[in-house]
Amino acid sequence: HGEHAPKGVAPELVRLVRAQLDLHGFDEVRIVVSGGFDAERIRAFEAAGVPVDSYGVGSSLIRGANDFTADVVVVDGRPCAKVGRELRPNPRLERVG
Repeated sequence: HGEHAPKGVAPELVRLVRAQLDLHGFDEVRIVVSGGFDAERIRAFEAAGVPVDSYGVGSSLIRGANDFTADVVVVDGRPCAKVGRELRPNPRLERVG
């Protein structure tokens, strides 16, 4: 408690990423954001001048109450997850193939 780990895409974080990329000479790197984006949220980001080059909108194209994501967290035994994600073993799953 007392700590907050930001989740999702915030305009302030995108601006910070863009500023750091530009500062270090990576101005050719494009920023793609995804996670909960629909037409309304994209309009808000665009109106606010958030430096986004492309939006991922997969979930907004599907109707229904279920929304999920999947992240690669380990490759060849090496952790590779983004911040806040980790391997969570599930005893109900079994390896196939």
